[in-house]
Amino acid sequence: MKPFPGLILMALFGAAFAQSPWPPRLETGQVWNLTIEAQGQRLAWNVRLGMAQNGIFEAQAQGVDTRAAQVAYFAETLPGTSYKNVLVFDFKAPTTASSVASPFTCLIQPDGKGTVALIGLPCSASLGSASAGISGSAGAPIWLKEARREPVAGQTWRLEAFNVAWNLTLSKAESDGFSGGAKIVENRSGDLLPTDWTMRLTYVGRTLRIDISLGQGLISCLLDEQFQNALDGVLRGEANLYSQGQQGSRGQSSCRVVLNPR
Repeated sequence: MKPFPGLILMALFGAAFAQSPWPPRLETGQVWNLTIEAQGQRLAWNVRLGMAQNGIFEAQAQGVDTRAAQVAYFAETLPGTSYKNVLVFDFKAPTTASSVASPFTCLIQPDGKGTVALIGLPCSASLGSASAGISGSAGAPIWLKEARREPVAGQTWRLEAFNVAWNLTLSKAESDGFSGGAKIVENRSGDLLPTDWTMRLTYVGRTLRIDISLGQGLISCLLDEQFQNALDGVLRGEANLYSQGQQGSRGQSSCRVVLNPR
C-alpha cells in the first residue's frame, strides 16, 4: 500500500478546506477511532490530532501498531479520484512491529464508511476518546485462545512498565475485551503515584492492547502475537506513556504482563 500523494500536494498549493456538519470540526487534541476490515480481521487505531498547517493535521496513530499520520477534510473532488466531501487519513509506515507494514490512506465519506485507496479494503472512522479505548475485535486473538490463556472475568493480571507494577482486575466483559481497575502493587519509579487507576483490555486483530489511565495520564501496552510466551503465562511488549490532549508519546518502555498469576 502506498501513501496518497495528493494530501501533501494540496497543502503546498494552499487548497481551501471546508468546515461543515460533516465532518465534525477538526481540532487539535481530538481522537478519531479508525478501523480497517482485512481478511476477516478488524484492525483499529486511535488517531490523535496534533498541530495543523493549511488544514492538514499532523497526527499520532496508536493501536495495532504505532505510526505517524496526517488528517484533512476535502470538500471538493480529491485530485485523481472520484471522491468528494471526504475525510482523508494518510497513515505513514509503522514505527513498531506490525502486520500492516506499509503506508496506506483511508478515504472516509459522510456516513463514516470509506475505502483504503488503491487496494479497496473497507475502513470506517468515528470521533471518540483514547480514554474510552479503541474499537477492537469481537474475540481474543487466536494465539491466546490456542494457548488457553483467554482472559476471563474475575481474573487478576499483572502489568509491569516504567518501573511500576499494577494488578489488573478484569471486572467487566466488553464487546471487544474487558474493563476494570488497576492498583499499583510495586513502585520503583521514584515518583509518588496514586494507587488506584482504571484499565481497559482490548482485542485488536492479532494484537492485545492494555491501557491504564489516571486523570490525563494514559499508559498503553501493546502485545503482539506470541504463542509460546502465552503458554508460559508471561507476555512481553512495548508501552507508551501519553498525556491526553497532547500530541504524541511522552515516553516509552518495555512492558511485561503476567497472565492470572494467582
